[in-house]
Amino acid sequence: MNFSELKKSALSYLGFYGKPTEETLALMDGAVEEALALSHFRAEGKIFSSPLPFLCEEPYRSFLAGCSQYALVVMTLGSEAERRIRALFLSDPVRAVVLDACASALVEAQGDAWEERFGEERTFRFCPGYGGSDVKDVRYIFEALRPEKTLGVQLLESGLMVPQKSMAGVVGIGKKRARSCGACMLRETCRFLKEGTRCYRSGNN
Repeated sequence: MNFSELKKSALSYLGFYGKPTEETLALMDGAVEEALALSHFRAEGKIFSSPLPFLCEEPYRSFLAGCSQYALVVMTLGSEAERRIRALFLSDPVRAVVLDACASALVEAQGDAWEERFGEERTFRFCPGYGGSDVKDVRYIFEALRPEKTLGVQLLESGLMVPQKSMAGVVGIGKKRARSCGACMLRETCRFLKEGTRCYRSGNN
């Protein structure tokens, strides 16, 4: 795993747009190592050929246009990192915030690596809540995969998952599509773009 890219991603979660201080980088190094030690990454995925009804609606329909298949995925770091973050908020809130960002970046990175099993011709992971979609659409993914039984991930009525460092989404197969600022609905007001950077990881940098 590329530690440099992982730290860049974590810094974006923290809202850093310029060059971080040496003190911040040192704090990041320790938090990344701790997040890795606490991670118990697991994932579940299933490939489908016929779209489920919710995927026939926008923005999913446009996202999957040109794909021959798609995969529904759920992934989690487990609950250990979450427990550690909660404990740190009582004793060292700054470190807790940094560890929280590193754990978020880690589940994203490990999820990207895990999805390589779907081949090179695939899209990025599109999660309910992206692009104007409803975060509660995640319930359809849970109905299809039942990660409560396989991963121990629970879904709340709000659409949030427990453990919190979990993700669920759809990956198109048969078409290569990378994350792009051009299609983002927040591009006009994005602080990252104004600083000449972006909020997501990419294999191109």
